[in-house]
Amino acid sequence: MLPRPLSDIPYNVSATNRILGDLPDVKAFGSLTDWLATQAIKHQSPLFQAFIRPFGKPWVVVADHYEAAEILPGAHITLTSSDPQFRKNKELVRNLMTPSFLSEVSAPEIYDKFSRLVELWGMKTEHANGQFFSASKDVHNAALDIIVCAAFGLDTQHTQLVKEIQELAPDNNTLSTKIDGEISFKEHPLNEELNALATVAESVAKIIKTPSPPLFHWMYRTFSATLKNAFALAKRLQEREIANGIKRRANGEAMKCALDEISVREEALAKKEGREPDYYSQVITSEMMTYLIGGHETTSSAVRWGLSYLSAEQRAQSELRDALQRAYPQAKSERRAPSLTEIIQTRVPYLDAVVEEILRLSYPFGMTLREVQVDTQILGARVPKGTTVVFLSNGPSILSPPIDFDESRSSEWVRSRKPKPLEKDYDYSSFKPERWLKTAAGPDGKEDVSFYSQAFPIQAFGLGPRGCFGKRMSYLEMKIFFTLVIWTFQLLPLPADLAKPKPVSSLTRNPDRVFIKTRKVVL
Repeated sequence: MLPRPLSDIPYNVSATNRILGDLPDVKAFGSLTDWLATQAIKHQSPLFQAFIRPFGKPWVVVADHYEAAEILPGAHITLTSSDPQFRKNKELVRNLMTPSFLSEVSAPEIYDKFSRLVELWGMKTEHANGQFFSASKDVHNAALDIIVCAAFGLDTQHTQLVKEIQELAPDNNTLSTKIDGEISFKEHPLNEELNALATVAESVAKIIKTPSPPLFHWMYRTFSATLKNAFALAKRLQEREIANGIKRRANGEAMKCALDEISVREEALAKKEGREPDYYSQVITSEMMTYLIGGHETTSSAVRWGLSYLSAEQRAQSELRDALQRAYPQAKSERRAPSLTEIIQTRVPYLDAVVEEILRLSYPFGMTLREVQVDTQILGARVPKGTTVVFLSNGPSILSPPIDFDESRSSEWVRSRKPKPLEKDYDYSSFKPERWLKTAAGPDGKEDVSFYSQAFPIQAFGLGPRGCFGKRMSYLEMKIFFTLVIWTFQLLPLPADLAKPKPVSSLTRNPDRVFIKTRKVVL
């Protein structure tokens, strides 16, 4: 009944004397991923074990970026790599993150929805008259609108932002009174289909935080009328849009969404396997839900953290705005926002650096979990088959100095790739986009500043082929968002008690609340 530790790997002795293991300490701390990061420092070891699942095996936690970088590339989200279904699923979705699909199908939806968000915030800025207002729900809704339209081809007129803009109009009398420096705007409920998709996403977040996710998943799906209704509405939406996509292709119309692309891939696979296409299979439903939930939660989390960082770091915000105005001189001279084409075709190193630093510090996915498929060793310690290995996105070497250990325990691959140690007082925890930039003499002898993605350890999306599938789309969304928002608004400093949100664990690591105080930029 009591936890049984693995040999030669540090652990909390007190956890082995109680059935719940380390869970009481985790609950008292508040955040599992942040608690795990403290344990690496406590044990002064890049490898330790934690007892998180009652009656289950211990987790083995790797808190070193370079050790993780060696292991993870050997490893689609819920299937093992050897499972034949893994390849079939991957074949269905393989084109969704290609540059052509992102630029032709996804990017127009991203640009349109974030432009509408900028319009909404412009209206709120006028009404606020120097007060601050909550940005959390607006970002959440914008990210939902983007992923639903990109996934299913939903008509923009049925999205939440359109409703918010229409309902905010002064003659609708929807504004509440100003209190303590904050102006509040009434929130409007999602329509039933958007609400259903949000409910499904929230159910995943609830389940993964339970002691036994498989059991609670079965119970929730079996006994929750709310979740049953949500799945029924999501199924109705998907089936309707599949039928609409079939009609579009029959009429020779261009591909509109991810569901169209997956349907085309299903047709190709069916022809190859000598069968009829099954557009309504559970496989397609599962892949669409993964695309939708992952795409929405990641972007919503990272963007909200980014707003907080840039509101607090006025110097970095000003640097970013200057860089954007230099990159888009025609847009500045014409007093308009950069177009989608301009954003896609223009590299802005400081923007890339800001996005990377936001992801490093916010780490939407606090950890990556993998199950050991064969008996193995990590840093010289035996790790048996079936053990869950956890790779931290916030641990030593990423957000704090790496832990010193006997490097003879590492492989030659790791030793050859580890950089020289940074100075002892190096600041790992501050928001400094400059750490991602490098300067070199250009062909004309002038200094050339470029973005260098390998400048610093980061595991925001995991590592290797089984890392976050939607990584490219997330980067695209963040670049478009921060281009449009920082181009249009100054994010003014907030009161000290609001400047630093607290992390809340859900499906991703979210800020508990995000406020912005905006002033329109004069070009």
